[in-house]
Amino acid sequence: MRALLINCTPRPLLTITRSKRWQKRMVYILATPKSHKYKSGFRSRIIYIGTTGKGAGRPAASAVNKASQAFGELFGVKTIEVHIATCAGRPAVKTWKVLESALIDAFWKRYFELPRYNKARPKMKNDLFNRRGLEGVIQQFEP
Repeated sequence: MRALLINCTPRPLLTITRSKRWQKRMVYILATPKSHKYKSGFRSRIIYIGTTGKGAGRPAASAVNKASQAFGELFGVKTIEVHIATCAGRPAVKTWKVLESALIDAFWKRYFELPRYNKARPKMKNDLFNRRGLEGVIQQFEP
């Protein structure tokens, strides 16, 4: 029987960088280097906004899942970036969930639709965050 050849990629496919912001519960934003046009005419690199309700390993797993979808559906997409958004905690408030819904709402108000791979628009629970701060996070992903 003939021996099988082994192939290994010369460059890494997934790189995880240690950060102070890496927490058990946080919000992450998946973005592509290439911007995508939305119905409003604006362009954004954001394709998904999610939260790590089940632990800190979720951004990497979600990035791989969404990347497999994006690579097949989005023309010219070869990399997916994972950005982390966190905030200070408040007693008896799940601030990471409120931050996620606030960011999705800010995206909705700017582009009049959800990021490409988000399925449902969560309801705004609280108004804990400054509107300009939320818009600033969304705008940093514009070309």
